[in-house]
Amino acid sequence: MNAHHDNAAGTSARSAASVIIISALASIAAVALDTAAQGRDPLSILQSMVNIRASHRINHVVAMACIGALTFGFTVLSQRLGLRRAPVLVGLIAYSAGSMLMFVATIIDGFISTDTAALFVTKSPEAVRTGYWLIQALAGVALTDIALVAWVCQSLAAVAWSLALLRDPGLARRIGMVGAVTGALPGVAIVVAGANLTQALVVGVLLLQGVWYLGAAACLLVGAKGARMTAPETMPRLEEALLQRTASGPGSVKM
Repeated sequence: MNAHHDNAAGTSARSAASVIIISALASIAAVALDTAAQGRDPLSILQSMVNIRASHRINHVVAMACIGALTFGFTVLSQRLGLRRAPVLVGLIAYSAGSMLMFVATIIDGFISTDTAALFVTKSPEAVRTGYWLIQALAGVALTDIALVAWVCQSLAAVAWSLALLRDPGLARRIGMVGAVTGALPGVAIVVAGANLTQALVVGVLLLQGVWYLGAAACLLVGAKGARMTAPETMPRLEEALLQRTASGPGSVKM
């Protein structure tokens, strides 16, 4: 039974590591291949948004799939590190919150904004201007703010998991050191930049997240000693040992 649990846990960890690596690469590719709307006036911008509507949706569907896959991968990492450890639990909660916010931001950017453009593009000039400013409020204000908060949550998660890894020996500690730096930098940069979300900042955040993703995947593939000791699959053995110790204690009833 214990061997079966160990094999299942190992398979789950390897699968989660593969999912993290593939999703990280796919999300970067989706951002790089996404086409931005262009135009010199509200009408031409709305027409451009309608023209790229199909490809824009495909890219954002890929992005949403990556968000879900990464959440799965880091949930498995949290299980391996031990959900009874406070930093691990904080990391999982923060990352889940960030993923939900990023999911909302992806829906706004990939679906709501282009659907709004399609709704107003054939209307009167006044309606076109209204639709343009509505999209500006959605994509320029709401989307930016949601994405910034999401990245801060994910940054907090990386730092929390790294603190847990720093308490483990060997490779886990080294990954924790890297994760603490690459996790903290995006959050600090976003707080300093505020609403000034530039393309360079987005690329920098994605690259730093990519480094942390590779470290998390390596931790899952190699398996740190501390993670194994606190993993859920060890709990049946711990409970069995505790029961045996209680049964053989001074207060136990002997027949």
